[in-house]
Amino acid sequence: MNTTVHDTPGESAREHRCGYVTILGLPNAGKSTLMNRFIREKVSIVSPKPQTTRTNVTSILSAENHQIIFIDTPGILKPRYKMQEVMSSFIGSAVDEADLLLFLIDVSHPDSLDHPGIVANIERTNGRNRVVALNKIDIVKKHLLIPLLEKAHKLFSGSDIVPVSALDGDGTDELFSVILGFLPVGPKLFPDDILSNEPERFFVSELIREAVFISMNQEIPYATAVVIDQYEEKEGTTVIYASILIEKDSHKPIILGKKGAMIRSIGTQARLAIEEFLGLPVYLDLHVKVRKDWRKKDVYLREAGILPRIK
Repeated sequence: MNTTVHDTPGESAREHRCGYVTILGLPNAGKSTLMNRFIREKVSIVSPKPQTTRTNVTSILSAENHQIIFIDTPGILKPRYKMQEVMSSFIGSAVDEADLLLFLIDVSHPDSLDHPGIVANIERTNGRNRVVALNKIDIVKKHLLIPLLEKAHKLFSGSDIVPVSALDGDGTDELFSVILGFLPVGPKLFPDDILSNEPERFFVSELIREAVFISMNQEIPYATAVVIDQYEEKEGTTVIYASILIEKDSHKPIILGKKGAMIRSIGTQARLAIEEFLGLPVYLDLHVKVRKDWRKKDVYLREAGILPRIK
């Protein structure tokens, strides 16, 4: 199964369904990959590194007989500093507004099923509409899936359990049908042509940050943020000036690279991704700024767009 089917047989005779689906899971469980597959567009950035998603990212899937508002959340973790506390608060708000909670669990790590963060959220959401997707079955040996399914049914008693691979699409048609069945009957909340309620600048900054995550090693990506300093269209070209925030002076020469090679590589990757996203030529100018301990300070979290600016 390599495609997601959005209209099921006989659906045209049903009433219109509309609702919010919040996707929950540990870091790097595949939440963004799954949402992008359902939407058939790259809405959430993806990298092999955990904690890539830092805020709730909303995407809207509209069809004749349904509209699903997916909320991709940061990975569930125990906060260690202010930015992670804010990330955890985003998860809480997304849970509160959901019509359906979709737990995505990476079964290539069997201990993820009874991870303390997952267990706590199971207890917190008892009585709520809940679906559990066991992800990454493409890299799990088949004889191990049955005991994992049995364990999931015990932990998530009464919940639908669906094994999937968000990466290659196995099981995602079935999962989509299960999700649709939980949504309430109601009218659309957004116009059909709206893919997300996030502004373009948000996606541009995320695509730059994705290029940083893909290019850099070790701890540096987690200590970076992107600020859009200037964003305008001139004669058919989108002109973007952006700053990459880092925490330590010692990180600056690393992210710049020898004779600026690394920052140019990051810029090229980001520019190509932004051009594909916008469908327009892009001029991108990147700078690096040191903001010591920015992940721990409200003023810098606001600058990075993780906290709302004070009006």
